[in-house]
Amino acid sequence: MHDGVILVLRSHHWDQQSDDTRQSLNGRGSEASMNALDFDQAADETIRENDVSTLRPARERDEVVAALNLVSETATAIKAFEEQAAQALMRAQEVADAVREDLGRAELRAERAETMQRLSEAHVEQMSATIEQAHQEIEVLQSQLDSKIAELAASERRADDAEDAIERIMDVIRARTLPVN
Repeated sequence: MHDGVILVLRSHHWDQQSDDTRQSLNGRGSEASMNALDFDQAADETIRENDVSTLRPARERDEVVAALNLVSETATAIKAFEEQAAQALMRAQEVADAVREDLGRAELRAERAETMQRLSEAHVEQMSATIEQAHQEIEVLQSQLDSKIAELAASERRADDAEDAIERIMDVIRARTLPVN
């Protein structure tokens, strides 16, 4: 490609130089045939001029090639960046999916825990009511026990009194039935 561009440029420049040289040779007429060497020399000078003038297009071509290389490298870098971004996006999506799954499991555990807490609270309330009822029953029983204890104490006092009375009666009976000595 590089050589083809130079050849095209040289060919175009040669055609212009050849036309200029032919016109100047035609203007001289017969000198043209004598100066065939001049024509070759003019062609050599044209080629040398072409070499100098091709430096600028070569520089421009190098700049264009460098610019195309830069564009190609930039495109490659952009493509690599896009691939990295796509991979990062996939990883982020995977992480987000995993977090969503973890969150779903955590929500289920929280719901189960709340259900268990409500059941426990209901059970505690039921047990509290049962304990309160038992406490009331204990108070009733304690009251009944206290009443029975009081009745027992009264019965014991009556029994003691009855015993004392029986003992006195027995003393009186003995005292009347036994001879005195």
